[in-house]
Amino acid sequence: MPKKRSKDKRQPNKRILILCEGEKTEPFYFKGLKRDKSNSNRLAALRIEIYDSQKNTARELVAEAKYLKSQAIREKNPYDDIWIVVDKDGYTKHPQAFDQAKANKINISFSSISFEFWFLLHHTYTTKAFNSSDELIKYIKTHYIPDYKKNDDNYSKLKDKISTAIHNAEKIRIHWAKIKNDWEKKRYEINPFTDVDVLVKRLLSL
Repeated sequence: MPKKRSKDKRQPNKRILILCEGEKTEPFYFKGLKRDKSNSNRLAALRIEIYDSQKNTARELVAEAKYLKSQAIREKNPYDDIWIVVDKDGYTKHPQAFDQAKANKINISFSSISFEFWFLLHHTYTTKAFNSSDELIKYIKTHYIPDYKKNDDNYSKLKDKISTAIHNAEKIRIHWAKIKNDWEKKRYEINPFTDVDVLVKRLLSL
C-alpha cells in the first residue's frame, strides 16, 4: 500500500509593504537586505514602494499606505505588516502623521535627524544630537565611512555590524526612557533617535 504524502506544513511567506520617504538611502538599504542570499527566500513577498521625497511627506505616505492597504484587502491579498520609513529632517507635521498611522494600524520606522543615524549606530553608540542630515553625514564621513554615499549598497557594507546597531538603538530608547516620560508617544520630538532596528528585526525574523 503506497504511503500517504505528508501535508506540506510550510507557512506562506509573509507579505510586507514598506513605503520609503527617501529616494535613495532607505530603499537601497531595504532592497539590499532583501537581495541578501540568506534572506531572499524568506523575503520573496516583500514589496518596497519608492517615492520622490520632494513630493511626499510623512502624512502623504500614511495616506498612500492606507490606500494600498485597502486595495490589497479588496484583492483578497492583504499585507501582514505595513511600514513607512521616515525621518525628521525639516518636516514639522509628524504628530498628525503618527496619529493617522496609529489609527490605521500602520507602523512607522522613524529616525531623527535622518536615516543615516541608523548607519552611525553600526559603528558607535552616541547621544549626540544632529541639526541636519548634512551635519550627520559629514560626521559619518569624518569618523567612520570616508567614502559614504547615499546610493551605495550600504546594507552589504554594514550587515556584519547589524547586531551592534540593534543593541545601540535599544540603548538610545533606554536613555530617553530615563529622562523623558512621554518619549514613546512623541518620538518625533527627540534627537537623536531611531527605531529602524524594530523593522529590521521584524524582517530578519520572517
